[in-house]
Amino acid sequence: MDHYFEVEPGVRLRYIVDDFTDPWRRPEALVMVHGFAESADAWWGWVPYLARRYRVIRLDLRGFGRSTPMPESHPWSMDRLLDDVRSLAGHLGESRVHLVGAKSGGSMVLALAARDPAFVRSVVGVTPPTTAAAAAAGWLAQIEKEGVVAFARTTMAGRLGSRASPEEVEWWVQNIQGRSPRSTLIGYLKWVHGLDLREAVKRVRCPALIITTTGSGLRTVEGVKAWQSQIAGSRLLVLDSDAWHAAGALPDECAKAAADFLANLPSEK
Repeated sequence: MDHYFEVEPGVRLRYIVDDFTDPWRRPEALVMVHGFAESADAWWGWVPYLARRYRVIRLDLRGFGRSTPMPESHPWSMDRLLDDVRSLAGHLGESRVHLVGAKSGGSMVLALAARDPAFVRSVVGVTPPTTAAAAAAGWLAQIEKEGVVAFARTTMAGRLGSRASPEEVEWWVQNIQGRSPRSTLIGYLKWVHGLDLREAVKRVRCPALIITTTGSGLRTVEGVKAWQSQIAGSRLLVLDSDAWHAAGALPDECAKAAADFLANLPSEK
């Protein structure tokens, strides 16, 4: 069921809570943060692996999905996005959470863990960039010239990889990327080129699992290892795939790995 939270005047965030835990328990909260041109619906295949043990909170980031679209002139900042996640968690009565993020959502959960360590219990980052993709400038030009659906179709082969069926590709085009507000994507891409979290990730102190793929067209395994190794005690899982969006292309493998990682965390009690 969709819910909405007004994070600031005129800006509503859509969110979904999936909780199939035993009703006599107080489960830990797990917040899922999607990537660029996505929504909470991108986590569909993950929910069965997580919602039996955790109170799973999926949100549409400001401007994306069914949250309030942002104008091209919106003043984007990482702190603003992180504050939205914290505000939603506070609205739901959660003061400490597990975070799972994919693509730029993975960047956000790492940045939040570095910024607010008392808030973050653990982090799972799936193909998270620490610097903006070189392809971002081309994405911006295409969206401005041809529109969002054309961008979605052009990038889907790299996003989901060669194993994706035509039906899967079409679902993602029509229901996820293709529904993203044009103004949000343009404003976001004009901002995100300056992303650089390589120093910030060194401050992550919570348990962390990073997942990447062998054949991503955006980043090499060696490039990911260069910054992941700077996160004390973190784990790296490399999946054999040519998709650069592992969370969407390989939901069963990724979600099971995340569930196993979370289940083996040391108790805080």
